[in-house]
Amino acid sequence: MGLFTASPLLSNPASFATASEVAPISAQQAFSGTKTYDYIVIGGGTAGCVLASRLSENPKVSVLVVEAGGTNNVLEAQAPLTFGKLFKTDKDWNYETTPQRNVDSRKQFWPRGKLLGGCSSINAMMYHHCSPSDYDEWAKVYGCEGWSYKEMQKYFKKAEQFTPRKGRVPVDLKNRGSNGMWKTGHSYISEIGGKGFVGGCQEVGIPFTPDVNTPAGTEGVTHFMTFIDPNGRRSSAATAYLTPEVQKRPNLKIGVEVMVTRVIFDRTGSKPRAIAIELEKEKGGQRFYASAKTQIIVSGGSVNTPQTLMLSGIGPKATLSKYGIETIVDSPNVGENLKDHFCTTTILCKAKPSHTLDYLTSDLKAMPALARWMVTGGGPLTNNIGECAAFFRSTDTRLPVVHKLTKEENKPKHYGSDERAPDIELIGTPIAYIDHGATTAKPGEGIFSIVPIGLRPKSTGQVTISSADPWDKAVIDPRYWTDPEDNDRKVLIAGLRVCIKVAQSEALKPYLEDVPKSNDINNEWWPWCADADKITDDQLIAWMPKKSFTLYHPVATARMGTSIENGVVDLDLNVYGVDGLTVCDASIFPEQISGHPTACVIAVAEKCSEILANKASSSSSSSSDANVSNQAHL
Repeated sequence: MGLFTASPLLSNPASFATASEVAPISAQQAFSGTKTYDYIVIGGGTAGCVLASRLSENPKVSVLVVEAGGTNNVLEAQAPLTFGKLFKTDKDWNYETTPQRNVDSRKQFWPRGKLLGGCSSINAMMYHHCSPSDYDEWAKVYGCEGWSYKEMQKYFKKAEQFTPRKGRVPVDLKNRGSNGMWKTGHSYISEIGGKGFVGGCQEVGIPFTPDVNTPAGTEGVTHFMTFIDPNGRRSSAATAYLTPEVQKRPNLKIGVEVMVTRVIFDRTGSKPRAIAIELEKEKGGQRFYASAKTQIIVSGGSVNTPQTLMLSGIGPKATLSKYGIETIVDSPNVGENLKDHFCTTTILCKAKPSHTLDYLTSDLKAMPALARWMVTGGGPLTNNIGECAAFFRSTDTRLPVVHKLTKEENKPKHYGSDERAPDIELIGTPIAYIDHGATTAKPGEGIFSIVPIGLRPKSTGQVTISSADPWDKAVIDPRYWTDPEDNDRKVLIAGLRVCIKVAQSEALKPYLEDVPKSNDINNEWWPWCADADKITDDQLIAWMPKKSFTLYHPVATARMGTSIENGVVDLDLNVYGVDGLTVCDASIFPEQISGHPTACVIAVAEKCSEILANKASSSSSSSSDANVSNQAHL
C-alpha cells in the first residue's frame, strides 16, 4: 500500500450494516432483517487483518471486518523510525493503567494501535518467534495440544517472505519463509549498536547469534530481524494482508471508524449462538447491526477483547451483575491472567552525537533523512529503534557479574519455559528512549539507551470494565512486581547488572563521551556513571521504578485452555459456553512468551483461519452428504 492512495474502506456503517432500534433476538430474525455475512471479524488489528485476508480468499464466502480506528495510510505508520509520533493520537487507544503500588504508585501509559494493522502498525517492528519451548509449554503444561513449536512452525513460515540483506551475517534460509505475504529481513543498524552494544554483550559472556528465529532457540545477542520491507517501509499486518488487491475483493468489506459495542446471541436453542454484532459510529448514536451465518471472530487484542466479551454477557458473573449486564456465560477467566513484559528505568549512556539518531527528533534536521527515505527507501529512517537485543537467563552461571554482586536473598529463580529459555532481554537503541520517546535528548547531545525486560513475569493482572458503556475505557491493572516471591524484580536486578557491564564495556567505549563519576541515583547518567562493583541491590531497587515502562506485550486475558475452569477458549479458539464465537489475538496465549509477540499473533491468526476454513469445509461436506442421503429416501 502506497502513501496517501485511495482504498475501498467504509466509514459509514449504513454501507455494511443495518440501522435498527431493536437488536435481533434469533438467527432467523438476524439473517432476514440485517446485512448478513458468513464471517464477521471484530477488530482490524494484527490478527484481524490476517483473518480477513485469508478467509476472503475463498470467493464463496463473504467477510466483514470492522475496525474502531481508521486507515493505516499515514506516513508515521510507514516510515519505520517515526512510529512514536502516533502515540497519544487518534491512531492510539491511549490506555492508562491503574496506579501500580510497587512502581512508585505510577499509572503506566499503554499505547495500543487504533488503526488497520493494530499494534503492528505502530510498534517497533521486531520480528521474533520467541523460544520454541514457549509453544511446547502451551502444549505440554497447559494441555493445548496442536500448539507446540513444531506445529506452529509451518504458520511462521507460511506468513513470512524473508529477503536477505547484503553485508549482514548470513542466516540459514531453510529456517526462513520465502513465499508469505509478510515481508521480513534486516534493516538499518547503527554502528554504535551493531558493533558497540553487540560487542559489549559478547564481552560479558553473551554469544552472538545471527538468527534467533530457529528451532535452536533465542539465546544470544543479535542484530534483530524486522518486518521492514526491501523498500524501507513497515510491513504491518495491514500492508501485508490487506493490499489494495485484497481490499477490492467483492466478498470482503472493511468498515473503519465504527465501534462494535457488543455481540448478539440467539438464545432460543439449547446453547447460545453468536449471530450478530451491534455497532455505533458515536456514543449514543444510531445503532447498526450486521449478522454472521458461520462465525464471529473477536480480534480486539488483550484489552478490547475481554471488554467486548464482558459487554456481550460473557465473563465473571459478579462483574456482569454489578453493571447490569445479563450473563450469557459465567466465564471466570475473561479478563484474568494478564501478563505483560515490564522494563526498568532505561540506562542512558552519553554518546558522541555523531553515532546516534537523536538528531532525527528535530523536524528540520530530519528533512534530509526523510527525503532520502521517500526517494530511495533507505537511510536511518528505516531503523526500527530496537535494532539489537540480547536474550539470556538470569541464573546463567556464565554471567558471573550477576551472582558476584547480588545479595543471596535477591538472587532470582529461573521460570523460563524450559531450562535453556531466556527470562531476560536487553535492548540497545541509538536514541534517547525516555517516556516512550516523548522526552528527547538535549539539543546537540547523543544518547545510547539500554534497558532490561523481564520476559517471564510471575505477576498476574486483570482487565475489567467500569460500566456497561462500551465507550468507557477498560480498567487495566497489570499488578507489576506483585508476585509473592518478588522474583520479577530479582530477575530485573540481574538484568540491570548485566546492562551496566555492557554499558561500561570496552566495545562501547569508543562511541561514548566521558562523564564525571557519581554514585547518586538521581544523577541523569546513573548507574552508567557509577562504579559497577559498588552499586548495591538497594540502590537498584530504588532506581528501577523511576521511569519504568511497559514493552507493550499484554497477553492471556482470554486464554486458551482445556475447559472453562482454566480458559476462555478451547483448542480451536472457540469461546466456551456458546456457539459461533471465536477469539483470535494475543489474549488467547495460555502463558507469556519470552520475547516480541507480533510474529506469534500472525502465526496464531494463520492457524485460526485454517481451522475456520477446515471447519466450514467439513460442515459443507456433511450438509452435502445429508442432502444426498435425504434424496435417496425420497
